Amino acid sequence: MKITLLPKITIAIISLAAISWYFWPVTPQQSNIIVKTPVKPPATPTVVTPPSAPPSPQTPTIVKPLKISANDSAIFIAKVYATQLTFPAYSQPLGSNDFDRLNQNHFNPQTIPVDDNGTTISAQLSKYRFAYPEPIDAMLIGENIDYAQLDLIDINSGDTLLSSQFNQHDNQWTAQLNGQQDLPAGLQANVRARVNGKNITIALALKYIESVATLEGFEPAFHQDSDMVIRGNITTKSKGLYRVRANLFDANMQPIAHLVSKERLDKGSNTIDLKAHQSVLQGQQGSLFLSSFTIELMSPAPGKPTRYGDSAIKQYEIKNFAFSSLNETPYQPSQQEQQRLLLLQNMAQGL
Repeated sequence: MKITLLPKITIAIISLAAISWYFWPVTPQQSNIIVKTPVKPPATPTVVTPPSAPPSPQTPTIVKPLKISANDSAIFIAKVYATQLTFPAYSQPLGSNDFDRLNQNHFNPQTIPVDDNGTTISAQLSKYRFAYPEPIDAMLIGENIDYAQLDLIDINSGDTLLSSQFNQHDNQWTAQLNGQQDLPAGLQANVRARVNGKNITIALALKYIESVATLEGFEPAFHQDSDMVIRGNITTKSKGLYRVRANLFDANMQPIAHLVSKERLDKGSNTIDLKAHQSVLQGQQGSLFLSSFTIELMSPAPGKPTRYGDSAIKQYEIKNFAFSSLNETPYQPSQQEQQRLLLLQNMAQGL
């Protein structure tokens, strides 16, 4: 996945500042140390001037923030980008901590306080983006809930389009709205609940789309130089530039790689290839699994939104692939990637 320079610099500067702040040594707090030494009986009394008072323990220690020069940032970014070019943009390593890539359609639960005693309720949808005819599933968690209802609201008009009551199962409440066609673009799901006699409303943002393309399935994987190629069959309702993303897992469902493909497709039946480079397949054997599909019709012009598709399958198993057939030649960055790296290295050298 290609990343433009400016956001990369911004992210790297923020990251470097955070790391530097975390590891910057804290000035130790001063303390009194009293050392007793043998005292000879003096002929005359000795007057000792007491030491100046140490700082109060309550006095905050001031640490000067680390100043990061543009040159330091450029050096850091150049090193990060050079490491990133070990792998092609279409086949990036994926780890268990890469939450956003592993959960590309995740909905973040919304939690609000109910009273001053720390009582809270939490509401969430099963995902953020739904495609017709999928139902909209919601969940509500909390104590002392007397009643709850889920409403689908047209943000522009304020009209309630659909409603459903929550049903209780132990300490969890669930509700479902049936999918409908031609829903407006601006939607909001409102959870209206009565908790401890108080009326509570939680607003949940979502998207409900008419799918612009459907990923139908995949053909058996084959090798092409250093890549394992998985050809997908996709039916599109509009022509344009499509991006398909998927996650690759091993036989134990541990993440291996995030795969991305971009192609211009016509309306109708098409194919699009996802590729896993040999650099992310080292040591693999047995079956692999492809899942977490995201299909996008990229925005054709500023101001026009990205449109989304859906997948007819949840998972595809890659069987009997001959990993030994892959060419083990390291990835060679494209000319554009090399030029970008050269620019960063020149910035790091002050050129």
